[in-house]
Amino acid sequence: MTTTSPALGPLVAVYGLVGHDERLLVVRDSDAITYRLPGGFVRAGEAVEDALRRILREQVDAHAAHLDFCAAVELRNQHPGTQPTVFELALLFDVTLIDPSAVRVDHGEARWATDTELDHLDLRPTTLADRLRNGGPTREQPWWPARS
Repeated sequence: MTTTSPALGPLVAVYGLVGHDERLLVVRDSDAITYRLPGGFVRAGEAVEDALRRILREQVDAHAAHLDFCAAVELRNQHPGTQPTVFELALLFDVTLIDPSAVRVDHGEARWATDTELDHLDLRPTTLADRLRNGGPTREQPWWPARS
């Protein structure tokens, strides 16, 4: 009999594609070496769009004028050893900020990255980063399943 470690999830997360002047906003925690899109987990009982608005305020002190759904991305985080695999359903939104110049971070870093810079940044989750680098979300392909 084969045993596998248990799986957790799916956890629901929300991420923002926040653009300004042909650049994309990426953030990094003060103790991290990798960048990520602004975003995080949706709390129990919280509406998805409310979660993204809350997270944008918490992470970059920014207020969203408009959110437009782009894609649903299935992420699988496999850990070595006995740690369970974590499944995440990430909802991706195109975000228009009320004032992009007001973006700031208390602990960590936020930066506006060009397409060329994004190609060289260690952007996580890698599945999402790879999809963004290879065309990003389209109306024809709003579902990005995890690859086995």
